[in-house]
Amino acid sequence: MHVTVVHPAELGPNEADLWAKFQRESPLTTNPFFSLTFTQTVGRFRSNARVAVIEDGGRIEAFLPFERHALAMGVPIGYPMNDLHGLIGSGVPIDARLVVRKAGLRGWRFAHTPAEQDALAPFQYAGVTVQGAVINLSDGYNAYLSSRSKNFRQAAGRKRRALERQYGPLSVDWRTSTPTATLRQLIDQKSDKYHGTRLLFSDETALRIVEELAAVDNPDCQGIVSVVSAGEKPVARFMGMLSGGRLSDWFAAYEPEFSRFSPGTMMYLVLAEECVNRGIDLIDLCPGQDLYKFHLANDSYQVAAGAVWVSRAEAAARKLYRQHLYAPSHYHRIPAWVRSRADALAPSGSPGEGEE
Repeated sequence: MHVTVVHPAELGPNEADLWAKFQRESPLTTNPFFSLTFTQTVGRFRSNARVAVIEDGGRIEAFLPFERHALAMGVPIGYPMNDLHGLIGSGVPIDARLVVRKAGLRGWRFAHTPAEQDALAPFQYAGVTVQGAVINLSDGYNAYLSSRSKNFRQAAGRKRRALERQYGPLSVDWRTSTPTATLRQLIDQKSDKYHGTRLLFSDETALRIVEELAAVDNPDCQGIVSVVSAGEKPVARFMGMLSGGRLSDWFAAYEPEFSRFSPGTMMYLVLAEECVNRGIDLIDLCPGQDLYKFHLANDSYQVAAGAVWVSRAEAAARKLYRQHLYAPSHYHRIPAWVRSRADALAPSGSPGEGEE
């Protein structure tokens, strides 16, 4: 197995064609976070962005996008904004430890990888596989809504009627003509409410990456910035990315004055109706165990976290450390500053940031 490490901009048309072909090998890698557009957009703003090009027998069989950080540590491309990541490949068996070593890394951490990726299965953390929630619209909007609980349907219908009586019919501006301004409003709203969002966008590269992706319109990745309104009043703003009939949720925020109407739920239901009208059959709510996602979702897939360490001794030591760190009998005795740093490396989705 031969591994060549390049900057994303160095990939040519032949590699782009192979990348697109590999993406189609699995429904999950059709996700826009796996797209070459996403990888190359990150590469334009982060000088440490790289792609490991994996060859076997003289043929390219897979790509691994990553960012190289201090101490030869690798993280997913676009981290921590990349909601789904891993190998993009032909399906040929890959030795992940060998790839990481030949990429010049000490280790590569992953947080949201499809659990079905066989090459990474041996490196998944034990006991942290979670469900990625999905709104499956392949049978139409009415069939989707019928799959939700009676209580959910009744509550959503009651709140929608009350909202529309007071403000006017719900509508969606699917791809707003002012994506940058709308995105800035969304980020400001979310930053006012969540420390994690403020921290994320304190990195100027994060803002520039998101703004560029909001306006992109490529076959493998199309930015979708939407505004859901009641009458003339904006209720919620949404940014996602579209690829191959799969819309991936990324950022959303709602106007506080509508909080009693569950504006987040209203937004996703209106988006679901619009998706069906546009031939989009799936909304990926992305990993994260927020309760609202599982109220909305009628399907899911498994997502894993873990790390590939080149040194087997380091891998064993880190496994032992994690077992000790998260053992109930020991965790409370570990100093708070150590716990916070360890927790920051553990997969968590975005707890507390779900908006119903």
